[in-house]
Amino acid sequence: MKKLFLILVLFTAFGCKKKSINPEDITQYNWLLSSATISPAMVVNGKPETNFKTMAGPSGCLNNNYTLSFSKDGTYAFSSNGPLCDMISYKNAKYARNGNEIILNDGLNHSSIYILSGNSITNKYTFEQNNVSYTVTYIYNPK
Repeated sequence: MKKLFLILVLFTAFGCKKKSINPEDITQYNWLLSSATISPAMVVNGKPETNFKTMAGPSGCLNNNYTLSFSKDGTYAFSSNGPLCDMISYKNAKYARNGNEIILNDGLNHSSIYILSGNSITNKYTFEQNNVSYTVTYIYNPK
């Protein structure tokens, strides 16, 4: 009986081993937005807020499985399953990779730089509103 229990434990231990993530091949994964942090904090409903994902409410696109996907043919896409999300699809959306730098070009001469570091991809976006400059840091993790 003890031998049978030991064999069962060994099979369970080796059978539950997680697949290791190799972020070097970014096309293997869908990259889920895990956080979007705004700095400095933006005042929403009279309170300072740093979680940019939740600012649009529970139906906002960033708050509903907002995902970045790369294809082997050099194209990319953003998706979300939020009820208010009409994702823009660019016909000629392409990406290029130079080491850890990923450059997304939407086909309309707008490009953004994303950085692959470890098991995450980061992008920073800066905008101005009411004479205040805000920076949003987006972090995507493979799923």
